[in-house]
Formats: sequence, structure tokens, C-alpha cells
Amino acid sequence: MSKKQQKKNLLSKEDARLKEYDPVKNLLDINKMGAAIMQCFIENDTEGVLEIVENYLYAVNKTQFLKEANVPRSTMYNFFKRRNPTIKTLAKIMHASAHS
Repeated sequence: MSKKQQKKNLLSKEDARLKEYDPVKNLLDINKMGAAIMQCFIENDTEGVLEIVENYLYAVNKTQFLKEANVPRSTMYNFFKRRNPTIKTLAKIMHASAHS
């Protein structure tokens, strides 16, 4: 079999049985996000918690979320800049995102 034929076979969806994957769907799954955040807390990985929340907010379109949830941009700016939000700030952001 020629290299060209081998490459064609590797790229064929039928042969590989590829599934379409949408990472945003997982980022918007509250149960998966909650489990990931809990795992980070168990492992004392505070940076991981912040990364998960940040990625979630990017998935829900941060700008639109801020407008709809009435969260001041300064709150979000401080959240991302300082990387050390209070539990109260985290709760406010996540509550607003779940109810917007």
C-alpha cells in the first residue's frame, strides 16, 4: 500500500469512527464543573478552582454574563488579576452565572 493510500485510510471518518467533541458543552455542564471544583479543593489546588471558574465564564461569554448578571466589571477584573478572590466573591459570580 502506498503512503498516499495509507494517509487516506487514516483520515477516513468511517475507518476511524471519530466522534465529534464539543469542549464547551463540558464546560457548561454544572455537574462536571462542580465535581472538578470539589476535586481541586480536595487536592488543595486553589489555582485549579480559579482556572475552572475562569474557563466556565469564558464559555458563557463573560461580557454578556456581566451585563445580564449585574456584576461590576471591577469585581471580575479583580477576580482575574489578583487570583485570590474571597469565597463571597466566588459565590456571587457563580450564583449570578447560574441565574442569568
